[in-house]
Order: sequence, then structure tokens, then C-alpha cells
Amino acid sequence: MGSSLAEALPLEVRREGERLFDVSMWCIGRDVSHEGNLLLRRGLSREGIPAGQQGTSAYSGALPGGGALTLWGFGALCRVCGEAVYVPRDGFSPCLLDEARVVWPVFHAAGLQGALREPATPREHQSARAAVVALAGWLAGYEEWVVEQTGLGWRHACVAARRKVSPVPVEELGAAWKRLAERVAVVEQPVVDDSFAPVVGV
Repeated sequence: MGSSLAEALPLEVRREGERLFDVSMWCIGRDVSHEGNLLLRRGLSREGIPAGQQGTSAYSGALPGGGALTLWGFGALCRVCGEAVYVPRDGFSPCLLDEARVVWPVFHAAGLQGALREPATPREHQSARAAVVALAGWLAGYEEWVVEQTGLGWRHACVAARRKVSPVPVEELGAAWKRLAERVAVVEQPVVDDSFAPVVGV
């Protein structure tokens, strides 16, 4: 991706987000097979893949603080700040989505291609970051809820079935998402240049 993306999210944040998102999405993929489907128990609605089609089901729900979330195995769509922002599992690079150019429902990443573009204006960068903060906040809350519902044994079993080592201990996954949200939120804070501030006592 180009330089405009670097202004939306620092590279190290995208790398950390990608690592966390990959393990969380793996775990969520297993959560749907848990008794009662944990995503449905959490209050999300499911749009299943029609017979004969390929892809992953879409799960939709509300984001903390307002807005809407759609989760697929390949990424997440966050509707915040009047924008639709897509965050892919591969790369964790938020892009703006022109929903009018998408044939809904979508069950595979290719269904969003051609309707995505990098954030370009300051407002679009802000929307992209707000979407990541909201997504990270939702994932943090979800992980905490899963542990409350199932105990740590379920998450340990999920991670044990994964080939890759988790970037954080499974019991710290929710806290790791909170930290990521805080890092992205800090990017929004204005930089104060106090080099010309009056010197007290002069």
C-alpha cells in the first residue's frame, strides 16, 4: 500500500494488528462450532452461504460506542463516522469501501474488490483509525466474554489447534486488543509543540 496508508496507521501498529487479528479470527472460526455458536450467543446475526456457493458466513452486530460490524473469515467491515471501513485479516490495512459498488450479500473477499480505496484525506484517515479502534474494542470485549462463558480451557484448545504460535498468551488476548486500541487512539491526539511556551519566572 502507498504512503497515504502510513498516515492512517503506523507500520508497527498494522503488523501488531495483523498478528492479533489472525489469531482472533482463527479462534472465532472455532467459536462458531462451540455449543450454541458463541457468535450467535453474543448477539450477532448470521447470514449463511447459499447452497452451491463458496466463502465464509457473514456475522453482523453493533460496535461499542455506535456503528455496525460485519465479520467474515477474511476480515471485518466497520461502519463508523459515516464511512464503511474494511479491515482485512491479511495486512490489517484499513480501506474505505464504496458500498454502492458491492453486490450484497458478500461471502468472499473478492466480492469487495473494486470497491476499496485507501484513505486519502485527513477525515478519511480519522475514519479509518476510528474503525480500527472500534474493532479492537469489540474484539477485546468479545475475548473477555468468551473466557467468562467458557473458561480459559476453550481458548487454550482453540490456540492449540493452530499451527502458528499465538503472538500473546491466550489469557492476554483481550488486554492486547485494548492496548492496540489505545495506540491507535493516541495517533488521533494533536501534537502540542511547547518549544515556544513562555518560560515561567522570566
